[in-house]
Amino acid sequence: MTTERDKNTILEETKMTNFTTIENLDMGLRPAYDALIRYKHHVCVARQNYKCEYEAEIYEFVDEPETDGFSEIECRLALIEKADTKFSDSGSAIKWCFDKLDK
Repeated sequence: MTTERDKNTILEETKMTNFTTIENLDMGLRPAYDALIRYKHHVCVARQNYKCEYEAEIYEFVDEPETDGFSEIECRLALIEKADTKFSDSGSAIKWCFDKLDK
């Protein structure tokens, strides 16, 4: 769970301009190829690029669904990590996210 200090750090680092939501991410995904999964206090995204390679991203909740009064899909998310490597499928990309978050 994000502490107040962590939340302020995220807000400062992103300067209130680089937020997205689950709803926005979902609108850009293709159901047959891409994936969006909530995992703990994060959202993992795998999407296929134009070269048919998969990219992985990890977002962290800035708003708390339980305390800020928003639904999960409306809470602001901040991108905290993007894989430098490409993957052969969405499952491998999501596994990369899980491995990063479980460290």
